[in-house]
Amino acid sequence: MSAWLVRKQGAPDALSVASAGEVLTGLRDGNWLPTDEVKGPTDTDWQPIEVHPTFAEAAGEIEPPRPETDETSLDMNPLIDVCLVLLIFFILTITYASLERSIAIPTDTPDQKGPAQVKFEDIKDRVFVVQVKMNGEKAVIRIEKEETPADQIDRKMKDVIAKTGRKEMVLDIDKDVPWGIEAAILDAAQGNGVRDIINNYRK
Repeated sequence: MSAWLVRKQGAPDALSVASAGEVLTGLRDGNWLPTDEVKGPTDTDWQPIEVHPTFAEAAGEIEPPRPETDETSLDMNPLIDVCLVLLIFFILTITYASLERSIAIPTDTPDQKGPAQVKFEDIKDRVFVVQVKMNGEKAVIRIEKEETPADQIDRKMKDVIAKTGRKEMVLDIDKDVPWGIEAAILDAAQGNGVRDIINNYRK
């Protein structure tokens, strides 16, 4: 019985097998791929197993091997996309909140020589006073003349509004006061429903 020759596609060396049945068995066992080449006893040229008349039908029924995958691996791309979207959202939200606070702060017009002057006697029955002065490197906050720590601004302002019913504020603040202190006062005023802020602003 003449032998069959099988080789990897384009390889110079070939393996000799006794029969077409052994070629078919090797194909089904995964020893050979449908694209590997075979040459029968009566063949003049090499042919891929998948197109050889003897094996074409059987090769078509064999599923190609699937690449090995690590089932323990985790695709991080969706998580990264979600984190980027959240990061952009928080950046835009914080930027908008800061801009809103800045816009709400009244400023002097170019033709003004100084801050607008308001007679306190005319408004004392409807306002409470928040004063911030620098004492060396420390900002001293007084709400209705009572010194108030920065972390208690909101609570103190709420108490004053509850006791007096006044919902307008006079803000007397030095120009050297850190922006964080001023922002905390404005946030507390907004949170407590202060309707108007009369500024003796950053003198």
